[in-house]
Amino acid sequence: MKKRFKRITWSVLMAVVLGFSACSSDDEPSDTPPADTENNEDAESTEMDTALSVDSVELWSQRGDQKIYGVMYQPKETTGPLPTVVLAHSSSLTHAAMSGYALAIAQMGYAAYCFDFCGGSSQSRSDGSTDEMTIFTEVEDLRAVVDTLRTKPYVEASKLYLLGSSQGGLVSALLADERTDDFAGMILFYPAFNIPELINQLGSLGDWGSWGDWGDSGGFSGMGGMMSMSEAYLNSIKDFDVWSHIGKFSKPVCIIHGTKDIIVPIFNSEKAVGLYPNATLHAIEGANHGFNAANLGSIGSLMGASADYDSQVLPIVKQFLSGK
Repeated sequence: MKKRFKRITWSVLMAVVLGFSACSSDDEPSDTPPADTENNEDAESTEMDTALSVDSVELWSQRGDQKIYGVMYQPKETTGPLPTVVLAHSSSLTHAAMSGYALAIAQMGYAAYCFDFCGGSSQSRSDGSTDEMTIFTEVEDLRAVVDTLRTKPYVEASKLYLLGSSQGGLVSALLADERTDDFAGMILFYPAFNIPELINQLGSLGDWGSWGDWGDSGGFSGMGGMMSMSEAYLNSIKDFDVWSHIGKFSKPVCIIHGTKDIIVPIFNSEKAVGLYPNATLHAIEGANHGFNAANLGSIGSLMGASADYDSQVLPIVKQFLSGK
């Protein structure tokens, strides 16, 4: 059993910044282009998709010997390849946290793909252990997903966009800086550029690596479905300089951040906008870390926070994707 850090105030904050409650799906595997959902065995999903005029289908990717689960959404009766948005969830969540955004983006006329990071949650349908997940394994997951999507005939590879929330935003930004020519643009929701700083602040309180093994009966296990972070995760990121690894991506970048975010304060995004040559920051007045209930999670509720800002966020996303 790997060591976990002691449950103290900063460790609670770390858990919040890295994600909240986890969700799962009951769909069956497939690797075919989106098709009519009228014969889908999941009646609830069929009704939802039909109402939104959107089709969905499961699509798997591969990283080494690990399979990555995801769901592709696109408008019904689509012909030809579509501009495509790849959505990357926060830590401790699954693709389900981003499915509402994927559906909304598909309704705008785009293909949208959300997926589970390997080991990103105890509820993840992708392979991999939470003890092995790090920021950098998630970058490799996203790379594998992008490479898979670029081979699909219904994806317009020259118009591929990234959309990441919190830790998924950091992961998206890191990959975009490595592959600056592969994406038409990037959208970041409250990107967690301050994860190393939070970990180092926690470490300054003592040797977190020797604070004992909290296992499944301690640590964060009983706190809203959150998972604790492994020693591998902590060691891989604690001395990483995020700011020297973002800013090279020259295509349009749209950052959307709440003014009341107590986990990733908005000044982190203000700093990031100054590094990118073509970036815009949209401040959502009053929003905390998460714009809807699926991404705010149970800890946000315990803190007395609420999230219902998609009516402001989605028009920004639509405007950015349309290039207007």
